[in-house]
Amino acid sequence: MRRIELLVVILLLGIAGIAEATGPQNVADKLRDWQKGVWISPGGTYTIWTDTHYFVVQGQTYDDSANVYCGASQVAFTDKGVARKQLVRVRKSPNQSWFISTTPEDFDSLGMELPLVIDEAKFKPGTCVIEKGIIYDSVDEVKPDYILMSTCGGDKVKLYSNGVCDYLPTGGSPARSIRIEKP
Repeated sequence: MRRIELLVVILLLGIAGIAEATGPQNVADKLRDWQKGVWISPGGTYTIWTDTHYFVVQGQTYDDSANVYCGASQVAFTDKGVARKQLVRVRKSPNQSWFISTTPEDFDSLGMELPLVIDEAKFKPGTCVIEKGIIYDSVDEVKPDYILMSTCGGDKVKLYSNGVCDYLPTGGSPARSIRIEKP
């Protein structure tokens, strides 16, 4: 009887190991899994991605001026890309005063955020669509170790399965972000 119990435990551990090793199968799950966590980018930018939100904190000094940016956005992951809608933005840049923005129509009468409702037809490979404050970053290419997406201004984002993300601007140098913590 002990051998059967041991074989069952070994079999279950093996199945769990295979399931873990194969990881997420569809594009939406890959985008969500590969993005989730705490990221650091050049210039001291920290980004935290969850299943439904992402938060950005950035702070830099230029001479005697500060550049501070904080943002909170809702996100939705689909097989066609990532939809994101900023709810709160706080910014102070050199030679500019503080700027605070929220979108009241995104909150109910109690001040709780309303659910993000997206239109999957807005995702089109090679494009970034902005409609009603929602940014639709579209999937262009899916490979076993990365997903390439189009974002605003013709820029691209290449999200790797290993915790690396390259921002590829149409003009200028690429910027690499590294995930420093995964939930």
